[in-house]
Amino acid sequence: SSGINAEWPLRPGFEFMAKDQQDRLSFAILQHIQEALSSPQIPDDAKESLSVGYQCLSEGFGLKVDDPQQALRLKVDKSLAEIFDEAYPPLNKEVSKDDEAKAVEIKDKGNELMKQNKYEEAIEKYTEAIELAPNAIFYCNRAAAYSKVSRHHDAVKDSKAALQIDPNYGKAYARMGFAYLSLNQLSEAQTSYEKAISLDPNNKSYQDNLDAVKERIATAPSAGVGAGVPPIPGMAGMDFNQILNNPMFMQMTQQLMSDPNMQARFAQMAESFLGGMGGAGGQGAGQMPDFSAMMNDPALRQVAENMEQQNPDLLNNLRSMFTPPGDGSGANGEGGSNQNPPPNSS
Repeated sequence: SSGINAEWPLRPGFEFMAKDQQDRLSFAILQHIQEALSSPQIPDDAKESLSVGYQCLSEGFGLKVDDPQQALRLKVDKSLAEIFDEAYPPLNKEVSKDDEAKAVEIKDKGNELMKQNKYEEAIEKYTEAIELAPNAIFYCNRAAAYSKVSRHHDAVKDSKAALQIDPNYGKAYARMGFAYLSLNQLSEAQTSYEKAISLDPNNKSYQDNLDAVKERIATAPSAGVGAGVPPIPGMAGMDFNQILNNPMFMQMTQQLMSDPNMQARFAQMAESFLGGMGGAGGQGAGQMPDFSAMMNDPALRQVAENMEQQNPDLLNNLRSMFTPPGDGSGANGEGGSNQNPPPNSS
């Protein structure tokens, strides 16, 4: 339905469960409420309301927790609270100093893997650190790693988890802004960057990214060459409409394509490029073009050198256009030198 949040994958509901599983779940819910009724943490007036609710649910489900036969048939090995804690570890659980120190060491290993562009391995390390001693920094670092492998929905979720722990963590809002930008959810990206700036007003990178988002909002939908170009894995946040309509880019393309040898080379590059977007491809399909390797091609280097002699600013401007924006928080998960350290950062 239209009310479902697209960020969250659909899961089978109660109606899709087998009848015995429905009864086991309902029995566990009744047991949980019964345990709550005996808890000293629940005020007496709240217990009265819970007791009424318990009776209604018991009758509605047709189950009784104190029925020995039903308990034998439906009781599970773990309480509902234990099952929930295992599925969703608490964000603010008590952690020993030893576990906290171990978690920081594991996080640091994740940061080193980020520097080596080993993003999947970094995700594993950050996950280990979170399981051992969850804190906002670990979630925020994993969000950065998720964005590196285009798992932007997961990056949003981790950014939100970081903000649950530390609502004033500006970097988490920046991570979330970048993830939303990569998902082309521009309104959410703008809100996230505005919040990041409110917490860190001197961060120029956050402001630059916010300006870029506002420009995207103002110009969308864009007409002309490249309009409607879909997001490309590994190049999120780049404005291809702007690049393809840029006069300097068009000038360079015309010069390159006037050479028959360059036409053949670009045909090979295009085949690899389309393979990276899920189209037909031969060898190298599924990979993005390696721009560093391109510029090491002797023929391309010769063309670039000739163009640079004619227009020294041309290639520098094109290089800047082909550099996707970051989230303003550094590449290794801990933030760059252009901003102040986040709260509790290490």
